[in-house]
Amino acid sequence: MMKQLPFKQKLSHVALLSVLLAGMTACSDGEDGKDGQPGEPGGQVSTSAKVLTLTIDQTSITDNVLTIDFRAENELAIPVIKINAFKINSAQLLPELEGERSQWQKLVGETCSPSKGCPGELVDNMDGSYRYTLAQPLVNGGISFDDSLTQRVLFTALETDNIPATEVISDFMVDGMEVSNNRSIINADTCLSCHDDIASIKHGGAHLENCASCHTSNNMDNPDAIWPVLAHQAHIGVIPQALGQCTTCHSKEVNEQHKQATNWHQVPTRETCSSCHDMSSNPVYDHSTQPDNSNCLTCHAPDNTYDVHMSASEKAVEGDERNIVNIQLEQAKLVEKNNQYFAEISFALLDRQGQRISVPDGNPANADWIKNLQLYTNWGTSVDFTTSRGYSIFVKSNKKDITQDGSDGITPPGERARTPLYKSEDNVFTYLMGPIVTQDAISGDLIDDAGFITNRLIYCFDAGQNLVSCDQAGHTKNAEANKRWFFNKDGLTTAPEAKRPVIVSNKTCGSCHGYDEFNDNSELGCRNCHSRDTEINHELANTTCFSGHDHDELGEHVRPFKERAMVAKGKPGFLSSTADIVDPCLACHNPNTPPTQAIREMHTKPSDWDYVEQLTVSHPDHKVWMHSLHTNQRATQDRENGVRNIEYPADKANCYRCHEGDTFGVDRLTAVGRPLALDLDYDPDSRAHPATDISVNAYTSPVSATCYACHAKHEDANGNMVINKAVRAHMEQNGGRFGVAAHELQVESCGVCHSVMNLKEVHNLD
Repeated sequence: MMKQLPFKQKLSHVALLSVLLAGMTACSDGEDGKDGQPGEPGGQVSTSAKVLTLTIDQTSITDNVLTIDFRAENELAIPVIKINAFKINSAQLLPELEGERSQWQKLVGETCSPSKGCPGELVDNMDGSYRYTLAQPLVNGGISFDDSLTQRVLFTALETDNIPATEVISDFMVDGMEVSNNRSIINADTCLSCHDDIASIKHGGAHLENCASCHTSNNMDNPDAIWPVLAHQAHIGVIPQALGQCTTCHSKEVNEQHKQATNWHQVPTRETCSSCHDMSSNPVYDHSTQPDNSNCLTCHAPDNTYDVHMSASEKAVEGDERNIVNIQLEQAKLVEKNNQYFAEISFALLDRQGQRISVPDGNPANADWIKNLQLYTNWGTSVDFTTSRGYSIFVKSNKKDITQDGSDGITPPGERARTPLYKSEDNVFTYLMGPIVTQDAISGDLIDDAGFITNRLIYCFDAGQNLVSCDQAGHTKNAEANKRWFFNKDGLTTAPEAKRPVIVSNKTCGSCHGYDEFNDNSELGCRNCHSRDTEINHELANTTCFSGHDHDELGEHVRPFKERAMVAKGKPGFLSSTADIVDPCLACHNPNTPPTQAIREMHTKPSDWDYVEQLTVSHPDHKVWMHSLHTNQRATQDRENGVRNIEYPADKANCYRCHEGDTFGVDRLTAVGRPLALDLDYDPDSRAHPATDISVNAYTSPVSATCYACHAKHEDANGNMVINKAVRAHMEQNGGRFGVAAHELQVESCGVCHSVMNLKEVHNLD
C-alpha cells in the first residue's frame, strides 16, 4: 500500500529566474517542437552551488519504506544536478499520554556518499529533481511507523567541493492535516544568543530538530543522552546565567512556531526534572514511590512549577525593587590639602518620589535599613585609572574585617573600616577620599584628566516596600542598579572626553549573561564565579569575594576547589549590586592591581619556569582578565583540575561578540595604555588581606599583555594548557616586555603589523 504525503518545504524563496528557467527546461533544443528524452538535462543546469536551496516535493511510504522526491537549486535559481552525498533521517512523535511527555522516536537513517554509493535507490533526473527510496523500513528499537502520528523528515546535502552542507526539515501529518504537535519547545534564537550557530555546538546538523530527532530513548543506550536530559546537563555548572532561570532558554508563552514552548512547566517528568535535581540521593527530591510520571501534576501544578523557578526574580523586576532607593550624586571634585589632591564627593539618598531620605543623626551609616553602602572611585579615565583597586568610600559594609576592634569610634568590631563622614547638610552627605594620584612616572601629569564613580547599595524592605531594619525577621533585600558618574577637578561632568571610550558594553556581555535593558546592567553577579566557601574566608572576611585558601593537616595550602555541585534553584530575587560589568569593574580591576597572593602561592611560584607568564595571564586587569578567563589561559584554569574552566560557547576569535565596533584595535593601548603592575615577591604566610598585600616591583607591556591573554597557552600532548614561549619571544621582538622594571619598558610596535584591518583578517572577521 502506498501513502502519498502531499507537502512542500523550502529553505528559501525562488526568484523569478527560477520560473523562467523551469519553463526553459521543459523544451528541447531541437526544432521539431517535441519534448526532450527522459533523463537528459533540459535547459541550463549546474553541478555546483555557493548557496544551495533544497525543496522536498513529495514523500511516499510503501510497505513502510520511505521515498522522497526533492529538488536542488543554486544561488542563481539554476537546477543543481549530480548530488550524491546526503543523509536522510526519519522520526515520529509519540504523543503525551498519562503524564508522559511527548517524545520523538528515531525510525531510520541512511547516508549516501560518492565513495560508497547509496544503500537505497537514487534517481537523478538530471534536471535538478531527484527521487530517493530508502533501503530500510521505518522501524527502530521496536518502534514502527504509525501513520496517525506526526512525522519528521530531515534531509541534509553533505558538503563537497561543489556544494555547501544544506538542510531541509519537514514535519507533517500523513493525512495532510495541520501539525498540532511537533514538540517545538525551544526557539533556536535563544541558543544563538551565546552560540554562533547550532552546527558548531557539537555535531549532527544546523537545527535543533536534528538533536531532538536523534537523541531519543529508542536510539540512545545512555539515558543521560536523551535530548531533554542532555540539553539540561550540558548547561549545568557552565551556564552564564542563574541556574534555574528556565526562561533563559524556554519561553513564557506559546506562539505559532513553538506551540509546546511552555512544556517546561506544563509537563513535568522525572527524566527532565532529574537532569537538574538530584532525585537519587537527595531526600528532598526522593520520588521512589512514584513508578512513572502519571501523578506529577498532582503535586507539581504548572503554576507552582513556574513560580518556584521564576517568581522571586519576576517579582523583583515587576516591583522595580532595584529602584526603591537611589543614590543621587550631588557633587564631586578635587580639593587640595597639604599639596595633595583629595576627591570630595557628595551624595543624597532618594526615595521613589525623588525626595531625599533623612537618616539618624544625618549619617547614612546609622540607617539600619542599609546593609551595604559603598562608592568606588578612581582617577585617570583616559589611561584606565592610576590607582590599584581604586578608592572606596565604605559608608557601611557587609564585609568582615577581623582587625577592626571598634577603637576608631565609627566602625563596629569586625566590620570593614568605615570612611569618616566629612560633613552632612540637608541630607546631603560628603566624604573625602585620597590622596588621589594625579601624576606618576607611568602616565605623567593627569590633573586635567577625569575621575569615575560608581555605587554599591544594598537595602532592606518589607512586603509594602517600606524600608525596615535588616535585622527584622522576614525582610527582603535588594541592590540598587549600578550607575556611572564622571568628574573632573572642578566638578561633575558629562563631557564625552571625560568618559572612557565604549569598548565593551553590558549589552554585548549580556547576550550571554543576561541584559537588564531598563537599567543598562548585565544580569551577571560576582558570585556567579566567586562561590567557593573556605574556612579562611569566614574567618577573615565572611565573603566569597575574598581570595583565601585553607590548609591541610600538614600545613600545605589547599585549593578551595571541589567538584561542581550546582544546586538547581529558582532565579533569585536579589539582583547583584555589581551588575555593571564594564567601567565599575575596571575601577578596581585595572592595570595597577597585581595578581593576588592566592594566585602567586597556589598556582605559580617564583621557582616556576613560567612564573612571569602565568602572573601576566592571571592579572586582574579588566581587559586581560576577561580575555584570559574566556579562553582558559589563567593559572586557575587547567585541564587537570578544570573546575574554573570556561566552556566558551562561541568562536573565541570573534572580537565582535564582546567589543563594540572596531574597538579591539591596539592604537589606544599603544598611545595611553598603562603597563600591568606585578608583584614578584610575596609572603605566603601573611595574615594581611591577600588581595591587597602587594608591592609593585615589575611590569608587563600593555598591548603584549592584552594579546597574550588569548594567545599565551596551547594544549600539550596531554591536553593541558601550557605556556608557549614562542609567543612571548615574538612580542619582545616588537617592543613588548614581561616582568621588567619601569625604566626597561619600551614603546610597542605591534600596531605596525597588527592594524585593525589585519586583526579582522587573521580573526576571520567580516
